Amino acid sequence: MPPLAIVFAVFIGLFLYRVPVAVALGAATLVGMVLSPVPITLTTLPTVMWQGVNHFVLLAIPFFILMGNLALVSGVTRRLVDFAAAFVGHIAGGLAHVGIVVNMIMAGMSGSDLADAAATGSILIPAMKRVGYPVAYAASIIAGAATIGPLVPPSIAFILFAAVTDVSVGRLFLGGAVPGVALALFMMLQAYFVAKRHGYPRGPRISGGERARATLVSLPVLVIPIVVLGSILGGIATPTEAAVVGVLAVSFVGSVLYRELSLKGFGEQVVLTLKTTATIFFIIATASAFARVLTLYGAAAGLANWVTSLTDNPLVFLLGVNVVYLLLGCFIDTVPIILVFVPLLMPTVSALGIDPVHFGVVTVFNLLIGLITPPYGLTMYLVCRMAGISLAEFWRYCWPIFFVLVGTLLLTTVFPPMTTALPNLIMR
Repeated sequence: MPPLAIVFAVFIGLFLYRVPVAVALGAATLVGMVLSPVPITLTTLPTVMWQGVNHFVLLAIPFFILMGNLALVSGVTRRLVDFAAAFVGHIAGGLAHVGIVVNMIMAGMSGSDLADAAATGSILIPAMKRVGYPVAYAASIIAGAATIGPLVPPSIAFILFAAVTDVSVGRLFLGGAVPGVALALFMMLQAYFVAKRHGYPRGPRISGGERARATLVSLPVLVIPIVVLGSILGGIATPTEAAVVGVLAVSFVGSVLYRELSLKGFGEQVVLTLKTTATIFFIIATASAFARVLTLYGAAAGLANWVTSLTDNPLVFLLGVNVVYLLLGCFIDTVPIILVFVPLLMPTVSALGIDPVHFGVVTVFNLLIGLITPPYGLTMYLVCRMAGISLAEFWRYCWPIFFVLVGTLLLTTVFPPMTTALPNLIMR
């Protein structure tokens, strides 16, 4: 059995036995180093792992996670729900639209789908259940809406992609904006027709004065994503510095303006963020070492040669990559897929003349679909646990949302200007 096959067998076997993905990657890396035809000193492993996380742009991740966690306990999410309800709550399927709009705004602060799902689901799933929505439908809407998070800037997934490809973070952020908004609109359209068909409730139409009051109360929150993204695109701050500004802004709004964020609550969210960040960075370190071993084995060059021998058509290549990513996303978390497989595919992307921003958005879009698909969909498990439902109940209502996601992905894949026009216009 070839050494490279043994390396993959070790990783897949450990993963199927539900060994934590970071441990599985680390074990496979050690096996690859031992079996390598070129001698590799095991003492180099800590250095390689350190190099994997030693990217300044990765410092933005813990601050974006902290921003999302603080939003959950500082009254920010509740104000956003009131704001969205004032404008879209009266449409057929009102609270479903509220969930989509709130998740899109939350995505502009947290950059994490799980944080968005936790923040909005804790409020909207019980609220939708109270007014007569099936609880499984409420969970599916929140899960689907939370997948917008990795597309709408700022995005942790785009930061990781930038770290392994040296593509501009700002261009990636802008590249995901149009597909993210398009996905939200298509989901709202789907929710409208589903609500019409099943007679789901809608809220009362709110007067202009009440809408103005809801906007005024929510204005400090609505400004935060603008400040964060604007500081990056305007060249005022790096993504890491902008994330720090976002944390300070959410802390100020939650503690001074809304007076719901206490010092104790802030400390608890810092501890939670540290735990989450440690997990993510451990995966990044081991995935980087695993990718280095694959490179030493010639996997990148071999994969590039194999793919280019199959097709030299960029669109056919991207459609094939979509299928591979969708399958991988069902079994593996977003972080290791980006860190291991993207570097292997980038030589082919360059050879075929595919815009790296377009490829980055297509990659992240694919992987967010995996967040709601079994057996590994983390967002799916989160909302099912929050709603107290089974996976079968969840998918009874989620399959139309899945097809909306796949349809929007295909549109993004075959129409590159959706991802490249805005970055080219703003960041020439």
